[in-house]
Amino acid sequence: MNPHVTITEVLGRAEQGMTRPFICSADHWMVCYVKGAHAGQRSLCCEQLSGRLARILLQGLPVSVPVFAIAEVPQALLAGSTRRDIKELGAGSVFASMRVEGGQELSWSSAQGWPQETMAALLLLDLWLQNEDRSLSAKGGNPNLMVTQIPPLPDWDEEGALWKDQPRREMLWAYDFNLAFDQDFDRARFFDAHVFAGQLMEWPHGFRERMEPRLREALNALPCLYGELPIEWLHVDADESMPVQLDRNHVESVLSLPFTHPDTFWKLP
Repeated sequence: MNPHVTITEVLGRAEQGMTRPFICSADHWMVCYVKGAHAGQRSLCCEQLSGRLARILLQGLPVSVPVFAIAEVPQALLAGSTRRDIKELGAGSVFASMRVEGGQELSWSSAQGWPQETMAALLLLDLWLQNEDRSLSAKGGNPNLMVTQIPPLPDWDEEGALWKDQPRREMLWAYDFNLAFDQDFDRARFFDAHVFAGQLMEWPHGFRERMEPRLREALNALPCLYGELPIEWLHVDADESMPVQLDRNHVESVLSLPFTHPDTFWKLP
């Protein structure tokens, strides 16, 4: 479950990104990026659900998602703000993602030379979530990835042991899953644009066998994860008479593809 987080101050707003998240302080965090009313209900559902699924799939790998939570914006914070765009944040439940301190946005040059397992993990995550929003080439793009350096740690240290045999002591942080579970997802377009697709001719040896139990675990957790989503994110109307913003049957069908259509799903171009 998510820790209780309350947004205490709006510091600014990101200039980049379709949803232009607010930069905020929270009661027991330092700085976080917050998506609220302006992002849209479906976007908030995708962010929370994708983050939780990613945590299961990527555990113990040098790819992760920033710390995140369903946070609360008090009505008093909006009432006391002089910002003209404060209504685009909105009161109530919002999606908050902690800022990655010391992180550098992944450039095309720094996207080269990553271990096969690292690239495969990120490619699998986005393919599984049907997320086309991680494009990058020599001509530019929008990878939505940050890189942080891992300091030297002794092998007996729990975190140090994770990096003992890693050829590259850098962590990849994936964010912005607001376009996941795209109804118009196109595999050819995905593989043509994804930051790592062109660098993988095949999955690493044994990768599929290692990842299938994680995919199954995450899929089985879906009912619980859906239960975490605020009702006001799922429904347009207060009496819940309108269709949900992110249909669970569609999401379950998408996440089941590695098992229902394995020959197609696991095939690389």
